[in-house]
Amino acid sequence: MSRGLEAAARVSAHRHGDYRTGRGELRRALLALFEGSLKFQERMSGSVWAERFGWIPKGTGAEHGKVTLYGYQRGLVDLMCDPAVPLLTVLKAARVGYTRCATLAVGYHLHQDPTLCAIAQPTIPDADDFGSGEIAPMLRDTPVLKPLMRQVKKGEKQDNAAFYQLSNGASVRVVGAASDDAFRRYSARFLFADEIDGDGWTPGAKTQGDKLKLFWTRGETFWNRKQVRGSTPLLFETSRVWKLWLASDQRRYFVPCPQCSDAASQLDGWQYLDWGGPDVPHGLKWSLDAEGTLDKVWYVGTCGCIIEERHKAWMDANGEWRPTAKAKVPGHVGMHLWTGMSLNPNAAWPVIVQEWLEAQADPATLVQPFMNLRLGRPYRAIYGQEVKSSSFIDRMEPYPAEVPAGVEFITVGVDVQSGKVNPRLEASVYGWGRGLEVWLIGHFVLPGDPAKGEVWAALDEGVLLRRYRKPDGTTLDVRATCIDSGGHHTQEVYAFANKRRSRRVWAIKGRSESRGQRGKVWPRKPSSKLGHVWYMIGGNAARDWAYGSLAVDKPGPRHVHFPQAPLDGARELDDEFFAQLTREKLIVPRGQQYTVWQKPSEAHEAGVCFVYAYAAVCGLQALSGKYVKLGEADVESAPEAAGDDAGTASGEPTPADAIAAAVARARRLSQPAAAVQPMAPPPASTDKGELYL
Repeated sequence: MSRGLEAAARVSAHRHGDYRTGRGELRRALLALFEGSLKFQERMSGSVWAERFGWIPKGTGAEHGKVTLYGYQRGLVDLMCDPAVPLLTVLKAARVGYTRCATLAVGYHLHQDPTLCAIAQPTIPDADDFGSGEIAPMLRDTPVLKPLMRQVKKGEKQDNAAFYQLSNGASVRVVGAASDDAFRRYSARFLFADEIDGDGWTPGAKTQGDKLKLFWTRGETFWNRKQVRGSTPLLFETSRVWKLWLASDQRRYFVPCPQCSDAASQLDGWQYLDWGGPDVPHGLKWSLDAEGTLDKVWYVGTCGCIIEERHKAWMDANGEWRPTAKAKVPGHVGMHLWTGMSLNPNAAWPVIVQEWLEAQADPATLVQPFMNLRLGRPYRAIYGQEVKSSSFIDRMEPYPAEVPAGVEFITVGVDVQSGKVNPRLEASVYGWGRGLEVWLIGHFVLPGDPAKGEVWAALDEGVLLRRYRKPDGTTLDVRATCIDSGGHHTQEVYAFANKRRSRRVWAIKGRSESRGQRGKVWPRKPSSKLGHVWYMIGGNAARDWAYGSLAVDKPGPRHVHFPQAPLDGARELDDEFFAQLTREKLIVPRGQQYTVWQKPSEAHEAGVCFVYAYAAVCGLQALSGKYVKLGEADVESAPEAAGDDAGTASGEPTPADAIAAAVARARRLSQPAAAVQPMAPPPASTDKGELYL
């Protein structure tokens, strides 16, 4: 009671009018709240936010400071931030600024539209790198995001590279899809799945299902959840992003032609830029000079107009994204970005064409990176299994000696066949040249029970100890041999190989590779037990290389040559031999996203012997860098290895010589491509390229 009386006495002591000034201050403070904290934020698109508030942190790229987007990037960021688009699939190449656009979209969802964000990278190390190398610098340097960084109080858990909590309630979490715990115990409305063609997104044996769908379930509690998934495509047969993009509305960036469109509102001449090809009239075209050097590059539009590189900035500024298909699921938007769209100096059309010409030096190895990283398209690998055996017979050629002049060293692959019917050893002798160009020297069939020593003696004396003659009279010995020890005669293989380890006769076994796993062909170190030594090889990767080389039809790196006349003691090369060479098939298991090599029940010894001979090359490369250098396509032969090349200068080649030789070889190989270019180089003109640049 005393406290109540005391308070009443204090109130009665106040007189009317004493707080006239305070009342005005209170009114102004309330009005300020309605103008500030209580006022609805201005709605803006993702690209407007990016160019008004976005910031490129130091150390994350070649530039830093305020953001300026290309025309096609504005549409990309807008769709990444559009709440009306629940699913966005981006099929992308390199040098298009995709990662920068993705981080800007995350910043938008932390500041403009505060929500819970989750980013999934293929692996945990990828997640740590993205969190510390992209998200942390963005939060640290972006002016509107830095004040929102939560002040960690005493006793609270510190933020780390995988999780950041902001004071406005928004948060961003970065996880690795390869981890089984990546999609548990959290919720998020904005879901960003990066590089979904990476191995980390492949479901494991104990995974609950498709990881992309598991990631989508993290937003089930939000009525307006959104998922952005993007990736550079890899192989056509297994590419996730390619299949998702085909199910979308397949948007492309249409640009007006600077020759036949006077304004962006006119439809005449609108098209999307495309690589094209020798069989179509539109796309990038080029010409070579008399020396085979790239001379001029231009673009031929679908409208027939010739467009030069200097027009690209004007077209980009006036373009727009348009769907080219109907999405199978309503609201599923897809976008395709390739390097030729970008205004980056390293994405200029002459740079792209030069990379294509250089890829012709080793098509089996270099064309896939070009397709994936420059064109943003999946690569359809062609293996010898898709080549008719009659084509191999047509490729048979006469050798000037037992071993052609281009062979630098020889390896042997041996397969062991047991059983009561026709037990035997089969051995293929292959010669290897620069760029791993391959010559079959001979395939030997040695009948006899592998449990007895006679057939092993025949292998050693008739194949492995034999010296093979070159055209100049010199001879080559066998540098390495791989023998399969995974059958019924493991102990016999171990005994034979261990006595001859000084001659690099190696016992091998196929490594256990579940769910299409690919690893290095040759192990870091051998396996051993009870005095026996063997090597666990990566069979999938070895078969990818060997069978992929069979499809290289032009002489050069990875091309396989076959002799017309069999070597003394070797079997004749007939339809059955080439059928065995191509009998293993690459398949995609039903309902899966990976490829495996299916081993047939029919005979396929010729194929596996080729694989083992290539594994022996990998073993040599693990021992000495000399064999690694021999395997490079852009290495010119040293004088002592040139044989009968009379024009070779004396002395060791310098790095500059090697680079010049690589470019020269690429130009020589690319000359036929110039013949299919349908257009003449454009004359100089004063058109919109000069007006708008």
